[in-house]
Amino acid sequence: MAAGCASIQPTEPPSPPASQTDTVPRWSLQGQMSIKLAAWLDQPAQGITVGYFLEGSDKAGQMALMTPLGSQMARVEWQADGVWLDDGRQRQPFPSLEALSERLFGETLPLQALPWWMQGVPAPDLPHQPISDGAAFEQVGWRIGRPDPAAGRIVAERPGSASQRPVTIRIHPDR
Repeated sequence: MAAGCASIQPTEPPSPPASQTDTVPRWSLQGQMSIKLAAWLDQPAQGITVGYFLEGSDKAGQMALMTPLGSQMARVEWQADGVWLDDGRQRQPFPSLEALSERLFGETLPLQALPWWMQGVPAPDLPHQPISDGAAFEQVGWRIGRPDPAAGRIVAERPGSASQRPVTIRIHPDR
């Protein structure tokens, strides 16, 4: 029973080599994120709300995911040689951030692009299209917009199709 209340202690993400320090953008982001998986085929709708603390860069870092009551439920870590999920019981390797998201959320989510989207900008290594109003863009099949620019809120939506369920991610960064 006590193991269910144990928290995962954050660790420092690996530092990039000194030669890359000036060219690799570093993030320190935190806030709340909700993920809504719409009902699709025989799957019921699902939703999850987590707090997040993200540190690092697209090359190496970690994101702690917190329950609504503030205890750490999992930590995602990535670096050049791998991706891991630490749920407090075990540290499990994954071939990619997308494979990890499938395990963690039940759906493949663009975790590699997510830190960029949390800042309201497209991921630089992926093609994107601005949407006519200029306040939104499309990237990797998702529409990302800022419905409330003053609050910094971000909404990322992936429409449903015959092969995938609709998903909405709402990001509320702490300011």
